[in-house]
Amino acid sequence: MTKKLIAQRPWIAHIDDERDIGNSIIVTLADGWHFEDGDKEGVRGFDTMQEIKQETCKANVNQH
Repeated sequence: MTKKLIAQRPWIAHIDDERDIGNSIIVTLADGWHFEDGDKEGVRGFDTMQEIKQETCKANVNQH
């Protein structure tokens, strides 16, 4: 699932599922990309894959 999403969204550099150790799913955007809202960060944690699909769509990310 994550490899397919990364292939479809080239602005996503990496998805690291750390839920097995009590953390969230960490999404790292590619260099030069940031999440549109907030402090324009390029790394964000999510609780579910559904949230990742929604929050990493083209409308929610931007290039520097």
